[in-house]
Amino acid sequence: MRAQSAIESTEFEQPGDEQPEFDHLVHCVPDVEATVRRYTEAGLPAHANPEYLGYRNGAWRLDTRYIELSSIVNRLVFLDSPYGKAMRSWQPRADELVARGGGALTFCVHVTDAGDTAERLRARGHGVELLTFAREGSPVSFREALLTDGPPWAPFFVTYEPDRQTILAKYSAGRVNRGPHDLAGILVETPDPRASAAWLGELLGIPPVASPTVVPLPLGQVHFTEGPADAITALLLSGGGPPTTVIDGLAVRPVESVAGSGRT
Repeated sequence: MRAQSAIESTEFEQPGDEQPEFDHLVHCVPDVEATVRRYTEAGLPAHANPEYLGYRNGAWRLDTRYIELSSIVNRLVFLDSPYGKAMRSWQPRADELVARGGGALTFCVHVTDAGDTAERLRARGHGVELLTFAREGSPVSFREALLTDGPPWAPFFVTYEPDRQTILAKYSAGRVNRGPHDLAGILVETPDPRASAAWLGELLGIPPVASPTVVPLPLGQVHFTEGPADAITALLLSGGGPPTTVIDGLAVRPVESVAGSGRT
């Protein structure tokens, strides 16, 4: 489902103390180990995690933010797991991406309380599914609010327990290896970039300011460009002379390469 082609409202509801920030992007790939090597060779040091419930992931972790590398290694086990059940609506598109060699599925926005976010979005007429995940034996749990409507690139929302700064300091610090580059944002290709930026800005309570096709989401701006994909197509990097390449269906580019980058 695409964003509405025309959004006339100029009112952007500020979500109180939700404080939305970029959290992570999900990159679906055929083989996590192979993708980890390609990220690392491109100057984005990544790591792979062990298989869990038929699923394997890895990440290029910058700080509280990360790019998740996602792959199913045992479909029957995964689809029967809490994570597989939560991903049922996404699974056909994830399978399509993997069949093409990989690509970005969606991105995640961190909020203060995913439950409050779900209530706000439902009051605005959105369909929202609220899920809680707690891995046995892990001190970390998280709650997600997933839109059941909206365009295919629409974000979902997350809240962690404990908070993500504590998680970073106590459990993830040894895996942070940003390398020479930083994530400035992501690029979404849509048939109508202005309407899509307005839709996302209204959803997040963050209106486009410097550019009508850039939503200045803290820690990772969302840039829109015209095209038929209706999907996230690139990571936009800053610092250290970022590469221009494609890694398993996801482009990697300097943010300066995007017209009207709207950097702040």
